[in-house]
Amino acid sequence: MEAFFTSTLTVGIAEIGDRSLFLALLFGIRYQRPWPIFWGMTLGLMLNQAISALVGVWLFTWIPAHYQGWILSLVFFAMAIWMLFPEKDDEEGKLVMTGRALFLVAAVSFFVLEMADKTQVAVISLAGAFDTYWPVVFGATLGILLVTTPALWLGQRFAHWLAVQKIKYVSSAIFALLGAWIFLTTINIPV
Repeated sequence: MEAFFTSTLTVGIAEIGDRSLFLALLFGIRYQRPWPIFWGMTLGLMLNQAISALVGVWLFTWIPAHYQGWILSLVFFAMAIWMLFPEKDDEEGKLVMTGRALFLVAAVSFFVLEMADKTQVAVISLAGAFDTYWPVVFGATLGILLVTTPALWLGQRFAHWLAVQKIKYVSSAIFALLGAWIFLTTINIPV
């Protein structure tokens, strides 16, 4: 149980203010259907933690550290651009997407977003330190969900008060800034 609780606490603290929290808030605001997003988010995060504990060390021995930053910054720049594209809306202005599609989009989004994140490093370290697998995976997943789930429900709850178009512009700018920050860090320019 020590590995489970330590993983929950460590990862939960690490996720406060992290991009997963921000993505959960955006999904809540944009799609306003929290249940399929929650279950997709849970699956994506759980799979990411499981794979992190198994393959994380191996993967980063094959991808040189200087390429990891380049890849991550490109992903953030792509997300910044994606936020600006108009989407197919229904008559109420909400994106038309089935529960199954939302589940899959959330699962893939959260899985990919957590790649090369500090959470992966924490999970790898905790699994090695405790010499156990499932308690660390479940604890880490619970830690992330304790932080991201309230953001998802708050985004869904208060979406009608928020100017969605402005939020899209702000989101795009934040993703671009994160991409620039990672890029500058990658080329060793202090920020």
